[in-house]
Amino acid sequence: MSLYTYSFETNWKFESDINQVWGLIGGFKYGDWWSGVSSEPLYQGPRQDGIGNTYHYVFRTKLPYQLAFVAEIVRKEEPKYLEIRATGELEGRGVWTLSQEGSLTHVQYVWQVNANKKWMNLLAPILRPAFVWNHDQVMEQGAKGIADALGVKRIT
Repeated sequence: MSLYTYSFETNWKFESDINQVWGLIGGFKYGDWWSGVSSEPLYQGPRQDGIGNTYHYVFRTKLPYQLAFVAEIVRKEEPKYLEIRATGELEGRGVWTLSQEGSLTHVQYVWQVNANKKWMNLLAPILRPAFVWNHDQVMEQGAKGIADALGVKRIT
């Protein structure tokens, strides 16, 4: 794996109905519930399913930098699957997969990206573990945001 390529898998479980969790993840208004995130729609296409729609995101991280990218919806199967293509300071693919497990909703996010910030790539041989830690902190904020927004308990 290249020092510039990152592959993450995040798993959460919430005491919640899948449709409630999907309402947040599939709604693309992450800035409303995910601390440190701002989002705005860029293009809303003619398709009812949202394929082709794009959103601009800025993630402020625990370390003193932020990452901005445009997310384009490339596949969506409500309320179970959402795939985006990222371009910008991060470039690659993100996939949300949701499943109902009794009274719990399992959320899996797979994020496979290349960093396009020159300084990050120059320092990756030394700082890669810090970048991975930082990603984990951002995702922790996302899990907390979902639990708080829905008023539900996070199990994992």
